[in-house]
Amino acid sequence: MASNNDIYSKVCELLKPYNPESRPISRQSGIVSDLEVDSVAVFDLVMGLEDHYDVSIPMEMVTDIKTVGELVNAIQQLTSE
Repeated sequence: MASNNDIYSKVCELLKPYNPESRPISRQSGIVSDLEVDSVAVFDLVMGLEDHYDVSIPMEMVTDIKTVGELVNAIQQLTSE
């Protein structure tokens, strides 16, 4: 199982291409509201995380995730199951 900090680092890494203004990314950052990541980029981000951690993130879970921290926690939960 990946640690919360490892997952957070991976999420930040995968968000870099969608963050051209290099906005600071914290666990409280809103993926859409603060980082202005569009829905296509969110889909790419989710696919990258699914591939990296060999998990499947249910679409209803994706729609409930608003912040980087919530995404990290969801991945950690899925990798521990």
